Amino acid sequence: MEEERKIFSLGDLARSLRSVIERNYSGTYWVKAEIAKLNHYPRSGHCYPDLVEKTGEQVVAQMRATLWAGDYKIINQKFIEVTGEPLSEGMAILFQTSVTYHPVYGLSLQIHQIEPSFTLGQMAYEKQKTIERLKAEGIFDRNKTLEMPLLPRRLAVVSVETSKGYHDFLKILAGYSERFTVWHKLFPALLQGDKAVESLTAQLRLIRKKAHLFDMAAIIRGGGGDVGLNCYDHYTLSREIANFPIPIITGIGHATNETIAEMVAWQNKVTPTDVAYFVIGRFAEFESRTLAALNIISNRSQQILGTENQRLIRSAGYLKSFSTKALQKESIMMTSLINGLQSSTLRFINKQERELEHLDAKINLLRPEKILKRGFSITLLNGKTIKNEHELKPGDRITTRLMQGSISSIVQPKTTENEK
Repeated sequence: MEEERKIFSLGDLARSLRSVIERNYSGTYWVKAEIAKLNHYPRSGHCYPDLVEKTGEQVVAQMRATLWAGDYKIINQKFIEVTGEPLSEGMAILFQTSVTYHPVYGLSLQIHQIEPSFTLGQMAYEKQKTIERLKAEGIFDRNKTLEMPLLPRRLAVVSVETSKGYHDFLKILAGYSERFTVWHKLFPALLQGDKAVESLTAQLRLIRKKAHLFDMAAIIRGGGGDVGLNCYDHYTLSREIANFPIPIITGIGHATNETIAEMVAWQNKVTPTDVAYFVIGRFAEFESRTLAALNIISNRSQQILGTENQRLIRSAGYLKSFSTKALQKESIMMTSLINGLQSSTLRFINKQERELEHLDAKINLLRPEKILKRGFSITLLNGKTIKNEHELKPGDRITTRLMQGSISSIVQPKTTENEK
């Protein structure tokens, strides 16, 4: 015969479970877990965190907890005072709890206390791990190695339009707008809290796509106190800043416990006004150096002009003196040359005159009348002087001129000695 089945109602089972849990888990326990989701309801003030335990990225345990409004307010305030952060998703916590079971709402952990020093230690541990990871990847100081433009005129600003720090930043720039031209574009993002890492990283990636349009980027936050800055130690955000293609300057409004984002940025200027004064300072320094250079150039130019003017005056005096002496020397040489030329010319003329006289005397001796006077005669044929007998032929009539008178003759044929 089949054994009779024992059937329980769901309520019986739930009450049995509650009885077992109340009997075996009647005390309080210290438990460590990660807040996967905070589930805080501002209207009621109650908080219903989803708690998990992970091995790597794998969830190995998960439970829901309850933190009543009064306890949440006290615990969260103490948490902020110790860690500088409110309770938020992703935090590792050590909490005192009691285990409860409700037939309708199921198993739950009732949180009584949270030990903030544990979370602070975990935060410090995670921060150090992130620093070591960035260094191992070789990018921790990468943004610092970038060259900041001499005059950063084009700024990409990650902030919130309603932020006091952002308006302080704009006020400083506006105060120098007549002297220096600085253009900026706001990329609005959440600056603290659970969603800040995602929001900040998204805006930085948007700027990255347009990096060629900007000289530098600035992350500025102010007016919110030092609470909620844990996001600036997050690996994803810190890596984006460290690996950014243009210099990033941070001014997130606190001066203690430097965050990783501030460490890896090109420079940390603490406050938004400090960031603004850094930008203005680059322009002011360039202006000062330019004016100093212009002053040096002006003074040096005056010195050079004065020196060259004196040199020119001396050169003019020397040139005048030299020219006078040279002209005097050349004048003497010219006078001497003229005198020498005159003497040479006279000697040449006298010599030529003597040669002409001598030549005239020779010519005079060769004149026909002189030749005839000495007893010579001149024989002419048709008015031309006969120089050779071969110029004559028998029958030619020739004329022989004498000193006084002339003789006309007819040429006879030549005779030999035998014919005579």
